[in-house]
Amino acid sequence: MHPTSLIPTSARHFRRPTPVVAVAVAAFLFGIAPSLASANGFHVNITSAASARKAAKQDPNRGSLGVAARRAIHHGYLVPNQARYDRQKARATRRAASGEALTAPVSGPLAPSIISGRSWQGINSTNVTPPDETSAVGTTRYIELVNIKFAIYNKTSNSPITTGGINSLVGAGSTDDVFDVQIIWDPTTSRFYYAADDVVSSSNNRLAFGFSKTASPSSAADFCKYTAGFGANFPDFPKLGDSQFFMMIGSNVFSGSGPFLGSDLLAISKPPAGASCPAASSFKIDDAGPLMTDATTKAFTPVAANEIDTKATGFAVARPRPLPATRLSLFKVTKDATTGNPVIQSTGTPVTVPSYDLPPNAPQKGSINKIDTSDARQTQAVAAVDPAHGSKFAIWTQHTINVGGRAAVRWYEIDPGANSLLQSGTASNPSLFQFNGAISPNRQVNGATHAGGNAMVLNYNSSSSTAFPGIRMVSKFATGAQSAPVVVKNSPGPLSGFDCDLATQFCRWGDYAAATPDPSTANRIWQVSQFAVGSGSGTTGPATSRTWNFVATP
Repeated sequence: MHPTSLIPTSARHFRRPTPVVAVAVAAFLFGIAPSLASANGFHVNITSAASARKAAKQDPNRGSLGVAARRAIHHGYLVPNQARYDRQKARATRRAASGEALTAPVSGPLAPSIISGRSWQGINSTNVTPPDETSAVGTTRYIELVNIKFAIYNKTSNSPITTGGINSLVGAGSTDDVFDVQIIWDPTTSRFYYAADDVVSSSNNRLAFGFSKTASPSSAADFCKYTAGFGANFPDFPKLGDSQFFMMIGSNVFSGSGPFLGSDLLAISKPPAGASCPAASSFKIDDAGPLMTDATTKAFTPVAANEIDTKATGFAVARPRPLPATRLSLFKVTKDATTGNPVIQSTGTPVTVPSYDLPPNAPQKGSINKIDTSDARQTQAVAAVDPAHGSKFAIWTQHTINVGGRAAVRWYEIDPGANSLLQSGTASNPSLFQFNGAISPNRQVNGATHAGGNAMVLNYNSSSSTAFPGIRMVSKFATGAQSAPVVVKNSPGPLSGFDCDLATQFCRWGDYAAATPDPSTANRIWQVSQFAVGSGSGTTGPATSRTWNFVATP
């Protein structure tokens, strides 16, 4: 989601690098969009962040926003048809309100637990909403990102060793809007990788990406920084993942004037060993778009999986554009044996799942304003070997859907070898609306160590007309039953302030949370989510969203 800000400058993160040298980029800068009739991608061009900053100074439109970026800043994540989506969400929310007879919460088997002393408030800004909280854990560091800020922690401490502005982390200019932040840890190269939207101007939209020079970064200076230019087109909601050979970024691409063009999957070769930053021209790169779920249906929100057991094949998962739906689609990224270039599957392979549809927005105690529960898109994915299912390589992902007129989080473990589900489940409660999930298996991969992977933890937010927003989690071992929910953090009040809109009585939340397995300590999953510290139904004043980090065992 793109952040709204109390500060006069646009606070959402939409900026892209101006392609240096490429003719296609020049076409974008003059407002000429390439044909999207075939899945040949959006003509992305890679440059270093330093070169992009230098070029941006010559951009006559610097500081301007296209229609899509402006809408994202004011309304959050973008959808193909905003008016139709608003009507559908309003209808689902009205039906939920008319049937809200709350009952006692359900129970279940033994639940996950938080590691003693490892649950703490994270970074945030009261001038920006929503936080778009995300994080990743490595062998010595834990990194938390929110819109406009980053924090680097030594894994043994709840206090960061370094904090700073997100623009400095990604090497963007001070006037750029940087948001929709992403970070992952890669056990293969022992590096952190990041991605984010970087908006320079209405004609210069970029995806910032980069990686740590070592396994133990301590500041923004310890990262190699690059950008991928989309010109006048705006790549919304970037989702970062990887394979053995490539980092991958999925996004929903909108034209500068607003219409949805299609979803894109970008693959960029990983760097060689060493602490130096390779030249931008050395990367092997390709992108495919618009992605399709079949010959006539566009895919929506491709989420690249972060591979814990890295494989030669990478995967992204997406839902079809129209809802309701009974399938997801997988998109493969492989390596050309001759050129070394990425090869991206542009029409997905279907995976049949139970039917799902848009979730209603969630009521909250002490406020007339309801919380946004998103649009049934996937928000993150983690892939790893699962010993409980024949040591198959599996993709874990989740999304918020409509269950019985309430928002609930459904999760999946997908076998990409058979294009089918190994298992799935739902965090659903007749007393609560549940949304904004993140899931991870307990797989540990560090050098020669490959262990665990037969259990998962799923965190999510919950609220109702009698409960303030909170953070909960469930777990599951192998073929056992899903656990009872555990309360991680209860909010002291509702979400209020400029997080919410007076006219629509709607509050922005998320857009996403995170969960990642610890590579150096067995059976630990590091997570971040959101809670609230507001009061009443006010829609002015500082943001009242806050982030919460916690480490749990299944």
